[in-house]
Amino acid sequence: MTEDIPLSKIMTQREDLVTMNIPGNRDLLIEAIRKTGLSVYPVLKKDSNKLVGILSRSDLFRNPDETQLSLLMKRDVITLKSTDLVIDAARIYKENVFQRIPIVDDTDEKILIGLVARNDLIKKVILKAKIQSDVKSYFNPNVTTIWEETPVNIAAKILRVSHQKGLPVLNESGMIGIITQNDFLKVAEILDSQSTSRTGHGAENDSSSWDSESVLIIGSKTLTLPSNMKVNDIMERNVEECFTGTTIHEVTKKMVQKNLDQMPVVSVSGEILGIINTRDIIRAYIHEYEKKD
Repeated sequence: MTEDIPLSKIMTQREDLVTMNIPGNRDLLIEAIRKTGLSVYPVLKKDSNKLVGILSRSDLFRNPDETQLSLLMKRDVITLKSTDLVIDAARIYKENVFQRIPIVDDTDEKILIGLVARNDLIKKVILKAKIQSDVKSYFNPNVTTIWEETPVNIAAKILRVSHQKGLPVLNESGMIGIITQNDFLKVAEILDSQSTSRTGHGAENDSSSWDSESVLIIGSKTLTLPSNMKVNDIMERNVEECFTGTTIHEVTKKMVQKNLDQMPVVSVSGEILGIINTRDIIRAYIHEYEKKD
């Protein structure tokens, strides 16, 4: 059952947040991601609670040559207040791919007081709503897959342009795993380049390249992936999946239990029909809320 719930009931308070400060460098962000497993961090002005931007794991993919947090972060941040409702956050998440919405002070919109994550809606609200709609009405049938022998530096580019959170991995027998941004970061290296060279085929100014054979810029630190690794070396092999006929509640419950952001939808024969993610789950919640109204 959907309800009108203020965000103050589900948000994470400021004192419990992991944040980044500017000035700061990329190494701090990578260390925080590997240590906490979180993908998004509010950015504050040093020695204050003034919100100046937000950083995500995706920003490392978007600009692997940049080292300064102030240039990596997004400054145009959507915020809400603690008195706004869960449905307000749900509607924002439905239209956007980001994972967290900063909550700001009622009287000063520059002061961070908390944060509502997409998963907060999933765990604290939507799971309890027990939505019985079939996943077939919500999953995305347009899913990008990848071959198990694909080099990881090429796979990272494919993931970036696909705008998916993960890519199902295939071989002759069908789906054998899934690869996500986290898998890439586990094996990424930061190289301190001392000269300029080119042996790859990327564009000269392509700052989003993850090819370890791309341009090396003098004096910079470049985030690279090893060219000798393949997808099946780093992918997750234990893939949770669901079928048409499964309810949104059943999928939500499994996502919460397994800490998942997405799940492949397969036929009884094992063929991939599509993928359902937390954004789709939130869309189902909004439909239930609007039916109530």
